Amino acid sequence: MTGPQMIASDFSRFSEAIADTVAAVAGAIVGVDDGTRLTATGVVWSADGVIVATSHGVERDEDLAVMMADGAMVPATLIGRDDETDIAVLRIESAGLSPVTHGTDAPRVGELVLAVARPGDSGLAATLGVVSARRETETNGAPEYILYTDAVLYPGFSGGALIAAGSGHFLGLLNRIYGRGMGVALGAPLVERVVATLLTHGRIPRGYLGIRTQLVSLPESLRSNLGLTQETGLLLAHVEPGSPGDTAGLMLGDTLLGIDDSAMEDVGDLRGRLSAGREVNLKLLRGGAVIELNATPSALRG
Repeated sequence: MTGPQMIASDFSRFSEAIADTVAAVAGAIVGVDDGTRLTATGVVWSADGVIVATSHGVERDEDLAVMMADGAMVPATLIGRDDETDIAVLRIESAGLSPVTHGTDAPRVGELVLAVARPGDSGLAATLGVVSARRETETNGAPEYILYTDAVLYPGFSGGALIAAGSGHFLGLLNRIYGRGMGVALGAPLVERVVATLLTHGRIPRGYLGIRTQLVSLPESLRSNLGLTQETGLLLAHVEPGSPGDTAGLMLGDTLLGIDDSAMEDVGDLRGRLSAGREVNLKLLRGGAVIELNATPSALRG
């Protein structure tokens, strides 16, 4: 076999392997019909009928249905939703479900991935790309991540699955809103945490300190004097009287630098670190000095 023929043969085998991976996960990819439109996708999470989708793709709480791989429409019940992570959990009564396969290893940057969805009534759709970046996050000390991919996410791909092209393992839940049309997926550990909590509580019990913050830059001279490596912190713009934050001694004008040794360099970092009833250690900048206080968030009001 000559060089060009060998390359063509290798490419043909690679193409068939990709198509086989898509076919293998097709049964776990469903359409979600919230009675307003059929443009959202969902993922069969477990064989007992749990379906994971995006919250923005499930606008209504009732009269929901899921379109299976064979085109059958199955009634669905909303178990719960979390608007902060934009995840919704549904349940259906259906036999012979084929859930996604959950891997254990975090994907590497450069790894080939497939974005697989069932947008509208157009049937199964897939695009190929790589993991472009992986943003590390954590919740209550547990590592999580958000994935960025150059795989194109067309309308209706939100709620679909980012799949490892080699193993077919579920890597993350696709979300066009987070990426403003670009390829973003909430990593599997994050999705697993939210789904487990919604199945148990129907909501995410978040912690409440009673503070409002705004992102501020830390002057280089100050960082140098205090030995700080982070460039930003969270300025306390309001501390509600009688709140857990007030009781702990937080003051207007403090700058929150970290919680439990995790730097607070973005407003979103704060949300993932607070759980009702779990004491946290707060690292603060006050009057040009770094101090530490302990606080116990209460259940989020409202």
